[in-house]
Amino acid sequence: MKVKNALGIKRLTRAKPSWGSTPSLYYVVPNVNWVLDWVGHYITTEVKSQFGLETHLVQSAKGLRRKIVHYGSLWDLAPGLDTAQARYNSVVGTIFHGDKNDPQFHDALTNVLTKRDLVNKFHTASRIMETRLLNWGIPAKKVVRIPLGVDLQIFHSSSSIEKKVLRRKLGIPEDTFCIGSFHKDGNGWEEGFEPKLIKGPDVFLEVISQLSRRYPLFVLLSAPARGYVKRGLDKLKVSYRHLIEEDYHRIPRLYQTIDLYLLTSREEGGPKGVLESLASGVPFVGTKVGLVPDVVTSGKDGLLANSEDVTALAEHVSSLIEQPQLRTNFSKFGLNTIKAYDWPLIAGRYYHELYQPLLAR
Repeated sequence: MKVKNALGIKRLTRAKPSWGSTPSLYYVVPNVNWVLDWVGHYITTEVKSQFGLETHLVQSAKGLRRKIVHYGSLWDLAPGLDTAQARYNSVVGTIFHGDKNDPQFHDALTNVLTKRDLVNKFHTASRIMETRLLNWGIPAKKVVRIPLGVDLQIFHSSSSIEKKVLRRKLGIPEDTFCIGSFHKDGNGWEEGFEPKLIKGPDVFLEVISQLSRRYPLFVLLSAPARGYVKRGLDKLKVSYRHLIEEDYHRIPRLYQTIDLYLLTSREEGGPKGVLESLASGVPFVGTKVGLVPDVVTSGKDGLLANSEDVTALAEHVSSLIEQPQLRTNFSKFGLNTIKAYDWPLIAGRYYHELYQPLLAR
């Protein structure tokens, strides 16, 4: 089941037909109250507030003429380029992540590459994906790398007393080390018993298995489709709680409850979790995917390992369990690192590097 729309702004709609020359931005998202929707929300809200550009968050660009149309993902961009609207607007396309060995991604990417002349700017969030776009033949002058942002108004660290109160409310024992994992890692939107392997749920369970032999653990899960991980934790006899927060503004309390955030993905476009954990003063351990190596300096504000390196990931978590001062140091440096990723600053880059050059045309 898809979670309800809780963006807190006007309900997402199809774009109303518009042929005027008034400068405006239409940001196309899927409208499932997920990461892409919230990215579009923050960008359109901040660009309008800071620069006065008329912005709209929509599900379709049908009927638009002479506008800036930003497709928020490859899955919106590919079908968008098959419509007549692509020829009459300035098009920005975001491709967060993807591997050409994935048949579905390969087909969508091939479609986009054959129509690359219709796209004015290709945007991505990480150096890893920027390199891929260039290797796939997209001209360097069209590629813009801007990371994701985080809302520092709602994500912030908690005091030890606040943390204790939250843990008590969620039923997390005080004598356990609480590891957080808040991203969807099962296929589909139902129970998610079939693992989405690029998200590394199998690796996550292997790391937890190694750690649970030595430490009293508790795992806090969020996001839909976590059935595979939950079954695995049951087999390991590791206690956990799974909360699906329909309101994004309730996610910060989850970070304020945990001792460490663990990411074991094989592929990512973000993830937002690395930004949100640092903004919450939570130590981060994860794989070198997406924008993670762009944000985290391993050994300073987090610890990183190669994908599928279960031993290294487990050792990193173990070092943080056994060294409270190291957790404190990571928290301190992370809170300083994350200042550059506040959404007003990131949205400003979107405006200056993506939209303003198109307005100047």
